[in-house]
Amino acid sequence: MTNNTGSTPLSTLRCLWLFPLAYLLHAIEEYRGVGALRGINLSPTEFLVLSSAAWLLMLTGIVLSKRYRFRLLFGVCLGTVFLLNGISHILNCIVIKGYDAGAISGTVILIPLGTAILISSRNKMSRLRYGAGIALGTVIQAIATIIAL
Repeated sequence: MTNNTGSTPLSTLRCLWLFPLAYLLHAIEEYRGVGALRGINLSPTEFLVLSSAAWLLMLTGIVLSKRYRFRLLFGVCLGTVFLLNGISHILNCIVIKGYDAGAISGTVILIPLGTAILISSRNKMSRLRYGAGIALGTVIQAIATIIAL
């Protein structure tokens, strides 16, 4: 049985709940990289406040996306953010020729989760809406990157 989004009734919502869990695991790994010498130009307190705010916004977004029926769009947005974040950690490892805090969870968790959501959502929504989700996710990741620099 499918709903009007072309997915099974709970599959999209269940997948969305993986994002806060993945983000929490990633933030724990990233916490090791706090400080300008390690690439994240935030104090430990600033990092915890911003990461907590991002996590709460993500939870709020999931609840609102269910209520107002934009789960697929929100999933594409989060999928893009996670994919780009994971790729940025790999690129930073190459640039610094070493480990970048967040690279392990970025590679093992964020990239596969983001990619899976983007692939599974691609044919379930209009190209314009899909592109809007990717654009929003790209902007969100860019803002997060600028804040961390």
